[in-house]
Parts: sequence; structure tokens; C-alpha cells
Amino acid sequence: MAVLHINHLKTFTVAAETLNFTKTAQILDYAQSSVTAQIKALEKEYGVDLFQRLGKRIYLTEAGTRMQTYAKKILAMHDEMREELGQGMEERGTLLIGACESQCVYRLPALLHFIREHYPQIQVILKPIPSSKTSEKMLQDGTLDLAFIMDQEQSYNLLESVSLLKESIVLVGSTSHPLTVQPSAGLAEVMQHPLILTEQGCAYRTELEKALKEQNLHPENIVEFGSIEAIKQCVMAGLGLSYLPLMTVEKELRTGELSSVRLDVQIQQPTTKLLWHKNKRLTKVMKDVIDFTIKNVG
Repeated sequence: MAVLHINHLKTFTVAAETLNFTKTAQILDYAQSSVTAQIKALEKEYGVDLFQRLGKRIYLTEAGTRMQTYAKKILAMHDEMREELGQGMEERGTLLIGACESQCVYRLPALLHFIREHYPQIQVILKPIPSSKTSEKMLQDGTLDLAFIMDQEQSYNLLESVSLLKESIVLVGSTSHPLTVQPSAGLAEVMQHPLILTEQGCAYRTELEKALKEQNLHPENIVEFGSIEAIKQCVMAGLGLSYLPLMTVEKELRTGELSSVRLDVQIQQPTTKLLWHKNKRLTKVMKDVIDFTIKNVG
């Protein structure tokens, strides 16, 4: 009866989300009569009505809303128990990792190779996310397992974090740009030239904007791209200056395709961090990913 009861709760939670027994049956690949029977069995067991019908629509009753909370907890514990008891089996499933574009391209390939080598049955989904705030929210609501972000040192609501390294962000221009040949440049001078920047919400762009605001500077000539590679091509073509992580332009600076601009003001540099939900049970693959990252990135 216990296995049947778990299935009943699964059916109920889907029905509570869809508020549609037909759609619930389609999602679970059940006959609609089976969905109705399982809901009625739960109502009989607990002596309450879980749904009420108004016209052609159904709604959760107060008892149904309370049961939804308990059902989610019970199902989560059931999945955790099944996973714990099955630890001896080869790990399978999906690992959802969020990171900004620069991390995806320049920091994570070695990690992805490690996961592929040690956990070939794990499907890794890497989500490029430009904003650290978006990554935090996705971790908090469970749509990410792990996230690499750039941010200042701080604590996070419901999240564990480990600081890996302090990033170096540099102002770059084409080799023919007038500011690249000066010993240094002030932010007021920089504002006289077009800026080609990443999307708003990006940690290092945010720090640049803070520094400009402190000097009461308000950039007006900004071109915004979601792609660092596109930004680099525009800068190399002489279309403006950009403020980018050193790891993304190191090769071009070395080969002479780009030149750096030395600023006469200190701009706070972000730290690369790895985050996960503090209440999320860490699987073996997640623990190994965290350990590998600390040893090889930190």
C-alpha cells in the first residue's frame, strides 16, 4: 500500500499544479479515471475534500493547499531515500550548472571533461546566465544545481558559497586607440569614447558603473552585446573600448590584437564563486564537482 500511496501523492501534486485532471492524466500517462480514483482514495483516507469544482474549473480547497505542502515534502524525502539507498549504483541523471559566458568558455571546459570522464551517464546542462542575481534566484527555486558567479564578498540567502579566485578586469581597446598609448587615463577621458559593454547586471560592468557614478559621470555612448566574442571583434575593429575579464582577452593582448588601457583609478574587482542551495542534498557527483573546482580553479 505504501508504494501506491506515494503514487497517489505524485498524482495529487501534479493535479494541484495543473488544476486539470485531463492534463494530469496526459502528463502521467494515466487514464483520467485513474487520476480521479487516486484523488478520491486520498480524500477518503484523510476525510477531506481536496478539490472543489466551480463551473468547468477546479480549485484546491484549504485542505488541498495544506496537503500540497506536505505531499511535496514527503515526495522529496522519498526521492532522497531512494537515491541514498541506490548510492552503490552508477550515478545517472542531470546536472544543471549556471555560469556567465566568460566562465562557460574559459573556466569550465576542464570541469566538463572531468564530469564526462568520471560520470559518463550524467547529462550536464550548462546555462549561460549573465547576471549573478538571476543565478541566485534559480538556485533558490531549484532550477539550478550549481552556479558559477562573479560577485563581491557577501553571504547569500539559503545558499552556500565558496570563493575561488579574485578576477582581474581590464579596459581594452584596439592597438591604434589613442588611450592605449598613454601612461594612464582617467574615467572622464574614457567617457569621451564609445563603450562596448556586456549586458546590465554583469558583475564587472556593475563595478565600472559604480566607479563612474562616484565621479558623477554618466556614459551615454554605450553599445551593449550579450557575447564577449562579438565585443572583442568590435573593439579590435576600432569601434570603442570595453571592460572585460583578463581571461577573455589574455590571448589577444599577448598577440597584439588588443591593447590595455591603464586607469588612474582603482575599480573594485569581483570574485569568482561557486554556489549551491544549502538545503539541497549533495549527490556524489555534486560533491566531486565542488572538490574538483576548489582544487583546480581556486
